[in-house]
Amino acid sequence: MLEYQPPEMLRVGIEDLVLQILILDLGEPTSFLKKALDPPSNLALSNSLRLLEELGAVDCRWKNKRNPIFSSTKEKEKEEEDLDVSSELTALGFHLATLPVDPRVGKMMIYGALFGCIDPLLTFAAAMSARSPFVSPFDQREQADEARKTFSVAGSDHLTILNAFNQWSELRRTEGNRVVNSFLKENFLGRLTLFQMEDLRKQFHSLLTDIGFLPKKFRLKDMHHTCNNNSQNQGLIKAILCAGLYPNIIVAPRTVVGTAPAKKSDKKVGENAFRSHTKGEVYLHPSTIAFDESKLDSRYCCYHELVRTSKTYVRDCTTVSPFALLLFGGTLEVYQTHGVCSVDGWLKFRIDAKPATLIKYLRGKMERLLFQKIVSPQEDVIESDEGKALIQSISRLFETEYNLQKTRRQEDEYTPDRSGGEIVRPWTGIEGENDRINAIQNERRNNNRNWNNGAGREGRGDRGGRGRGGRRGGRSGRGRASSQ
Repeated sequence: MLEYQPPEMLRVGIEDLVLQILILDLGEPTSFLKKALDPPSNLALSNSLRLLEELGAVDCRWKNKRNPIFSSTKEKEKEEEDLDVSSELTALGFHLATLPVDPRVGKMMIYGALFGCIDPLLTFAAAMSARSPFVSPFDQREQADEARKTFSVAGSDHLTILNAFNQWSELRRTEGNRVVNSFLKENFLGRLTLFQMEDLRKQFHSLLTDIGFLPKKFRLKDMHHTCNNNSQNQGLIKAILCAGLYPNIIVAPRTVVGTAPAKKSDKKVGENAFRSHTKGEVYLHPSTIAFDESKLDSRYCCYHELVRTSKTYVRDCTTVSPFALLLFGGTLEVYQTHGVCSVDGWLKFRIDAKPATLIKYLRGKMERLLFQKIVSPQEDVIESDEGKALIQSISRLFETEYNLQKTRRQEDEYTPDRSGGEIVRPWTGIEGENDRINAIQNERRNNNRNWNNGAGREGRGDRGGRGRGGRRGGRSGRGRASSQ
């Protein structure tokens, strides 16, 4: 063992530290942190900035070629030597910097408060900050797995935890300690973990109240308050979960999705390899709820925890719709002449020009709402006419999409050949179009290499104004609404 433990800056992620440096206006994080006695490596700084950029928290200008997937040790070393980047906070980044939590958790909390589903999102945030409330004794693993499946909701590990926590909370409110303790024992739930989650929920509620995202009179479990109007909108809840966990997205093969053609596979969902952007092939861990499922309702899944043993495993999983990825995902690029749009260049979907324009418009409105909260922290932007219209529109879109998919699954009519009414449809590539779109993307990357010419950054698409120093400088004015 080492004689001394390495400094914390070298052991943990520094995303929150980067946000603090930017909001305090201490200079560029890459330069400021080099003054530390044991500064983090350029690679660690680069990874942190890229994560924050993918979350929409910072606006980065990379002077050197970005290559998130290193094919050799030499390329990795070159990235460490050539790191040259400038960064500024976005509107979302400003608010994340005021929350002493992981940026992913903070983004879920903020969006949960904005869209009126704060109760379930606080439970998600608490579970991710603590640990799973389900326990699995060594000699009773099978019984524990069966008990956990009784709480299953939509094959989602996150919704399963939410269901278990809500049932425990309801029993505590209506029944005595004997009934509650019996419930915990029968369902293999950890009493201390559930109480820890409850305490974290209270802390997060207090933090959001302090920065003006929740009214001071609001109390947890008040399901009739406007802050919980959409707490039963499962489509919206999953979309906001995706917003916080992005870019942790994996893509299932078409054979395991309920919308796939009639080509059945004897494999369980967990026995299939999923595709990720930077981790190669990944698999669902046997402990996930969806592992034993025969079909999924979407090819796209978000996750929080990844482990590597004999294979690379995802420990938790929730399916999300393509519409959620377009609205809450990363860089959105629209190719109107092809009827295709992409998220960060690797998730591609078929979509008509008008819906694509609407999505870019909604993304811009969300960022302006966050920017307005910076300018006027005490203003209730959610209750303003503009805020109400935006939130109701997005909530209704997700609710309609979820109900439509649910109805079609029940009728067993939901196949790609009959999905003309979908807002967003999966895109697998059409002969000739794939090469043309890749050529357009490569041309953009080449044009974006030289930032010193003041060309600006193309296609970032409405992630919002910067929150530092009161400067607006919105990115929506620099991005292109569409690409030819």
